[in-house]
Amino acid sequence: MKYLLTSLFIVCLSFSALAQEKTVDKAQQEKKMSKEEKATAKAKREADLQESFKAAEFTADEQQKTKDLMAESSQLVKTFTSDTSLSEDDAKAKSKEIYKERDAKIKTLVGDFKYKIYKQTQKAQKEVSKM
Repeated sequence: MKYLLTSLFIVCLSFSALAQEKTVDKAQQEKKMSKEEKATAKAKREADLQESFKAAEFTADEQQKTKDLMAESSQLVKTFTSDTSLSEDDAKAKSKEIYKERDAKIKTLVGDFKYKIYKQTQKAQKEVSKM
């Protein structure tokens, strides 16, 4: 147990030491992505998700339920962002609320310890991708 936490801590430190500021605005970059780049980004997200699951030792059932929760929340966010009656700030606030609810459901599903490792791994991956 200590070995796993120590390893995860070392990985996080090494990723944060290598982090650099990104000069290109991510929103602009995503809008200009080709189909191939989108497919590559999707594959990377899936690989990162699997890595997070493996690091947190999610069971197959926990993985599937987490993916279902993520798909459900993603669909809800899309409906709010495409709703023209809501302002951009309201849509962002609703999206944050949906993601917080999703994270709470995942935490309940897998437990505090696994959830913490899962989120730490995702944070480390996010720092690496900013490089």
